[in-house]
Amino acid sequence: MKNKKNFGVMLAGVVGIGVFQSLLVEVRFGTDTCAFMNLAIAGRSGISLGMCMILSNVLLFVPEVLFGRKLIGAGTLANMVLVGCVSDLCRMWEEMFLPDWIFERMGIRAGIFLFALLGFLISVALYMNADMGQTPYDAIPTMLSRRLRLPYARVRILWDGVAAMLGVLLGSRLTVGNVILALTIGPAVETVGKWMKAERIPHIGDFFKWKTKLIYGRI
Repeated sequence: MKNKKNFGVMLAGVVGIGVFQSLLVEVRFGTDTCAFMNLAIAGRSGISLGMCMILSNVLLFVPEVLFGRKLIGAGTLANMVLVGCVSDLCRMWEEMFLPDWIFERMGIRAGIFLFALLGFLISVALYMNADMGQTPYDAIPTMLSRRLRLPYARVRILWDGVAAMLGVLLGSRLTVGNVILALTIGPAVETVGKWMKAERIPHIGDFFKWKTKLIYGRI
C-alpha cells in the first residue's frame, strides 16, 4: 500500500515537472538549470528539449549505476522519459490553443512565471521525496551529499550552478529565473521532505481513499 501511495506522489510530481517546465520555457524568464543546460544543447544541435533531456540523463545514468544503485527505481525511468515528453507536448498544446499575447504581455508573463515556479518546486520536491528513485541529474547531488556528509541543499545549489555554467558556455543567457530556481530547488526538496515525514502533507493515495469512502457513505 505504501508503494502505491508513493508511486502516485512520484507520478504526480514527474508530470507536474513537465507541465510547469513548459510554462517556464514559454514565458522566457528562466527555467531550472537542467532545462537551461539542455535548451542550450538543443539550440546548438537542432533537436527538441525533451530529446536532449533524455540523452543527457542517459549519459549521467552511468555514474548512478556505478555509485548510486539504491537511487534507481520507477521514478528514475519515469523522470528520464516522461518529463521531456510532457514538456514538449505541453509546449505544442500551448502554441496551438493559447493566444500569442499571453506570453508577450509583461504582467501576464510575470504571473505565469510565479505560478509555474511554485508548481515546479512543489513537483520536484514531491517526486524526490516519494523515494521511488531519482533521475541521474538529481541523483548526483544526492550521492555527493551522502558521500561528503554535506547538507543536500548546499550540494544541490553547487550542482545546479555547474549546470548553469555549462549552459552559459554553450551560448544561453542566464536570467533571474535561472538563479532563483538554482537557489531554491535544494531547500524546497529538504523542506517538503521534512513535512512529508511529519505527515503534514497527505499522500495522494490517502486523498483518493478518503474520497472513495465519502462517495460510498463509509465516513
